[in-house]
Amino acid sequence: MKKLVLLLASAVPLGVNCAYLLEAWRSSRLDQFDWIFYLLTVPAVAVALRKEKLGKCDFTALFLLLPMLAGALTTAYHQINALGVATAVLTIYAAFWLLFSWQSAALLLPAAVIMLLGTPSSSYAVSLVLMVPVYAAWGIKFLLAAGCLLWIWGNWKFAWRIKKSTVVFTAAVLGSSCLLLHTGEIYFEGKSLVPEFAAHVGEFWGRDIQVDENTRRFFVTSQVRQYRYTKVNIDISVLAVQCGSDIHEIHPASHCLRTSRWTVNSENIYYLQDNFAVTEIDAQKGRNRYLVWVWYSSEKFSTPGFLGFRRHFRPGGKYYTYQIAIPVYSELEKSRNELQNFVRALKGKAEL
Repeated sequence: MKKLVLLLASAVPLGVNCAYLLEAWRSSRLDQFDWIFYLLTVPAVAVALRKEKLGKCDFTALFLLLPMLAGALTTAYHQINALGVATAVLTIYAAFWLLFSWQSAALLLPAAVIMLLGTPSSSYAVSLVLMVPVYAAWGIKFLLAAGCLLWIWGNWKFAWRIKKSTVVFTAAVLGSSCLLLHTGEIYFEGKSLVPEFAAHVGEFWGRDIQVDENTRRFFVTSQVRQYRYTKVNIDISVLAVQCGSDIHEIHPASHCLRTSRWTVNSENIYYLQDNFAVTEIDAQKGRNRYLVWVWYSSEKFSTPGFLGFRRHFRPGGKYYTYQIAIPVYSELEKSRNELQNFVRALKGKAEL
């Protein structure tokens, strides 16, 4: 009975996140199917533990339980809701491992993986890490869930058992691989670029564009401006945001494009010089194709990617994010050159 009470107590952090989960499933196009994974977890757990005799306490689980519990309980501080949900799920799993042994926890591992697949923003994360469209990320997640169900069946039919060392090694390899893929984005700190968008920028002439009500409602705590610059047949649009206190108002540009049903053909870090880089996104919807440059900046540094910006963001700081977009005309390189000319003009005498 005591073990059951402790296990139920481990689910409290996930319960705290229920409102966020429901809102994400209701309002986010990328997360609208993730409730299915939570639903699948119920029969997965039932089958995994069918006729299984639960073991005794295994205090090795504390190496997982303590950091996961810390991550789940400090969501208000780090403000990464998806991380709060994932660590809350792993808190339950680690508590089960602690109370009922690794032998029992090994049977439950595929069910825990299925539940983790329901974490909000996981579809975007899979899309970003593997550099595939969101619909492909959905397919990958459901294939993983199917693989986990097959794993549960194999545990039951053939008495498969996975070792702790195998799980630790696999997790370390996957985590290190993901980190290596995005190290350049996360840790790059370039020269600050907080430009003034004057009426005349180099060869480009521009004007303010009235921000629509939907955009203003989204950026509740932030200051948002939009501009349009032209030069002969060249047309450049600018979104400039001075970030407010709520990090959740700021999303990766490719995330916003995908939720608006744009296809992201490519997304890469593009270095204009050694100490300044942008995220370059080639996106298309129907016949419309745009090249988008994005960077994030403070008065002291700039970073090309959202993960790098997220690493530095602190409520109350002064941060900016910029998105400049140009139609892809005959060739991608021509549009890229025009964006480079525009940013060079923004920088004034600095050579980019």
